Amino acid sequence: MSKFKTLIFISEGTILNEQAAERNALKQTLAAFQHEFSPAERLKYNNLQAQSKLLHFNERIELLLKTYFPANLTQARICFWEKMKDQKQLNKDAVALIPQIASQVNLLLFSKEKRKIMTSRLAENDLLAYFTKCYVQEDFAQALPDKSVFHQLLNEQKLDASSSLIIGTDLTDEIQGAVNAAIPSLWLAPKKVKMPISPRPTLHLSKLSDLIFYLELS
Repeated sequence: MSKFKTLIFISEGTILNEQAAERNALKQTLAAFQHEFSPAERLKYNNLQAQSKLLHFNERIELLLKTYFPANLTQARICFWEKMKDQKQLNKDAVALIPQIASQVNLLLFSKEKRKIMTSRLAENDLLAYFTKCYVQEDFAQALPDKSVFHQLLNEQKLDASSSLIIGTDLTDEIQGAVNAAIPSLWLAPKKVKMPISPRPTLHLSKLSDLIFYLELS
């Protein structure tokens, strides 16, 4: 397998702890509407997460809000995304790895959130400085998994697809998008989760630090 020269991180899940973020934003939105995140609500949340694994990013969030706030959906949307701006929990592996490799590998960042949310969530740490450029969904006419998204990114940066690697945690949006664009991909997921037949990532790692074996570092 060829070594990768450019790494394209999907910020949600690889850099930012998205599971904690969505859960905390939901709890805070419930509190804003005078509701508790009770054991019954936590069980409903866990069941909902299991049911929405194959949904796209925006579809998953929308299902979450429609389930919990059917009577106040518009206000809940506004509140939830405001709370998401304050979710700054990071993937500890990314915090350790990125400064270590940044001087020898080209790093790009892609977020499925709006720019003001992504920059707010990463504003209190130095990680953004290590990336050549940060892309958000607003930069593209289409959304993942449309192949035009990653094609546009590669064309703008004048990158070779074969030596680039999409790093994500979401099969439906990120890995499928990489497959559609014929770009190698790394699916970051627990070891106990089996490699899917489709979409089929190039790599499946449970620890981001193991990626170092696929890079040409001095």
